[in-house]
Amino acid sequence: MISLINKYKSKQLDLNPNVYEAIIGALAEDSIFSVTDEKGDIIFVNQKFIEISQYGIDELIGQNHRILKSGHQPQEMFVEMWATISRGKMWRGEIKNRAKDGSYYWVDATVVPILGEDGKIKNYAALRIVINDKKELEEKHKKHIEELEKMNKLTVDRELKMIELKKEIKTLKEELAKANE
Repeated sequence: MISLINKYKSKQLDLNPNVYEAIIGALAEDSIFSVTDEKGDIIFVNQKFIEISQYGIDELIGQNHRILKSGHQPQEMFVEMWATISRGKMWRGEIKNRAKDGSYYWVDATVVPILGEDGKIKNYAALRIVINDKKELEEKHKKHIEELEKMNKLTVDRELKMIELKKEIKTLKEELAKANE
């Protein structure tokens, strides 16, 4: 993240380091933030991480993020994530995590590699925003669409039955007219 700031620093206002520290502090205040070593073991978490995950700092440091694994996402997603960040690229996705008490929470996660002066990955920084409200709204929307599709199918089925009944009535009227001749 610092290299990203430095990259754009010269192209924008030359702000003093306190401004950058304040920006990072504001991000960390409302977001879940962590840093891992190159193997993925947690070496730093912010207070929001502790609050949301319900794990103490001593339970998190030295662990990797699998401690939060809910089992919701396929393993292939995590393989793809590691392949991406191991190549020095940023990864972003939505992850369903499990807190210590067993409850679940959704996050929009961004993971970026942090390179050392030698150009090799030294750490990974992860910034996550809780998106439970978004996921609940998506689920309600999905259920609403399913209900509408079900109602539409019932309506179409009813209309097809009405057409069939009209054909039967017409046939019966024709047969009755022939019988009365």
